[in-house]
Amino acid sequence: MFCKRTNDFHYPEKSNSLVLMNNLSTVSFALLFFVWATIAGCASKENTQEEDPQQVRRDIPPTEVQVVEVVRKPFEYLINTSGRVRAVEEVQVKFRRAGMVEKVWVHNGQRVKKGDVLAQLEYARQQLQLERARVQLEEKKLAFEDQMMSFNGTDSVRQKRIKANILISSGLAATEVAYKEAALEYEHTFVRAALGGVVSGMEVKPGNPVEEGKLFCYLHNPAAMAVVCDVLEVDALRLKPGIQAEVNVAGEESSYSGRVAELNPRVDEKAGMVNVTILIAQNNASLLPGMHVQVVLRLPYEQHLIVPKEAVVIRSGRSVVFTAEDGLAKWSYVNTGRENGKEVEILDGLAEGKAVIITNNLQLAHDAPVSVEKKN
Repeated sequence: MFCKRTNDFHYPEKSNSLVLMNNLSTVSFALLFFVWATIAGCASKENTQEEDPQQVRRDIPPTEVQVVEVVRKPFEYLINTSGRVRAVEEVQVKFRRAGMVEKVWVHNGQRVKKGDVLAQLEYARQQLQLERARVQLEEKKLAFEDQMMSFNGTDSVRQKRIKANILISSGLAATEVAYKEAALEYEHTFVRAALGGVVSGMEVKPGNPVEEGKLFCYLHNPAAMAVVCDVLEVDALRLKPGIQAEVNVAGEESSYSGRVAELNPRVDEKAGMVNVTILIAQNNASLLPGMHVQVVLRLPYEQHLIVPKEAVVIRSGRSVVFTAEDGLAKWSYVNTGRENGKEVEILDGLAEGKAVIITNNLQLAHDAPVSVEKKN
């Protein structure tokens, strides 16, 4: 009984020693891990601090860019508007008398010469009247010559007086007027081209009855075309004859150059617009009367520092321009003025002669390495 108790008394002592040893081992391991982590962290921090920013920047490959020089020149202020094509030389060809259309000799789009017959009305009655007037005129001429033979020996002054009297008494003067009237009536049955050009707007067909003054067609000279447009009265004050213009037709890549030829010196009271006529200065075979076109008027403006529109980027709501200096991109905040779709005025923040970057500048940073691309 005693020995059993002794054994039971010693078992707890052994168990406590083992627990104590296990606890010491855990603490030692934790301390060792903490020391290792601290040393590793310090080493990593030392390595990070030792990296040279300049070296890192040099390791980044330079961005290829294109540059242009900042120049001071007159800025072109643009006025954009729309207009209609008009022929400089255009006439309305009308019937000069009423009647029935007998023949039409032309069609829309046909080129004609001045004086060409375009159409003809029924003319049988007018032709008979003209022939009757011609016969009567010949008769009166014979009677006049018979009476004049009696006064061949008189002096020239007396003979002129006698001739004037016989012209009236013989009826020759009245017959000459009647013949001219008959010839005019006959001529009015023909519709002739008032100028050389292209036929358009013709709708009359043979067999159609027409009234005097009815429109037969339009004739225009395709070699002389213009554009009529309206501009705001504020912009019109800056315009003058000779200002350059650009005319664009929908669907065509190329544009037509022109110049301001005329400004109507009156403002439309309802619209507040001024009418402007622009002459097209080049081959305009594809321009047709009535065609809708877009017009850009180029007004020389006062001199400013000018950069291409591509040179200006927006950062944090402000305009920024990058310049290339010693292989690095330098950014500058700038204040911009007017722009015309291609160029921008620089009011301040940039010096004349600087090389501004115009490509690959959207993601550039200050002092980023750049390589200037050479133009071919």
